[in-house]
Amino acid sequence: MASVGDQLRQARESQGLTIPEVVDQTKMKTDQVQALESGDWSIFAAPVYTRGFVRNYATLLKLDSEALLEALDVELGQAQPAAKADGDSPLRAGVIDGLMLHFSGVKWRAVIPIFLIVTMAVGGFFAADYWRDYQSRDHLEGLGSGLNDAPVPGDEDQLPVITNAPPSAAERS
Repeated sequence: MASVGDQLRQARESQGLTIPEVVDQTKMKTDQVQALESGDWSIFAAPVYTRGFVRNYATLLKLDSEALLEALDVELGQAQPAAKADGDSPLRAGVIDGLMLHFSGVKWRAVIPIFLIVTMAVGGFFAADYWRDYQSRDHLEGLGSGLNDAPVPGDEDQLPVITNAPPSAAERS
């Protein structure tokens, strides 16, 4: 029996789909589709993501997703007995797992432009507020007397004055 990746690749090729078309229709990344077809399960963070991608890809190709998932479990070595009906099976849940699950459905191509527009609007508001405050402020306040005040005479600040007048008779003798 062919591996899960081979089955996916053969079904895609028989339907005449290219990898970019699959990427566009499934919203998966190109390297994820290539990993699924090559059977490289190591690029996926957890088996639950691998199962989800295989189910999504199989649905697009109109394959029996449950049969593929069973074959995937065998390939991953995770074939487990049927789960308890009472729901006592432990769940792996933590903060990171919850955040990953929460943000996995976000359409980042729509969110990032909205985030940038909001950031620019908030930045524009604060820039306009700063500019209004800057324009209404007296920029010369606290400068001091400066050069326009009359100088205060002091003996230590004066230099001797030399003139070009001819010396007087008293000075010549």
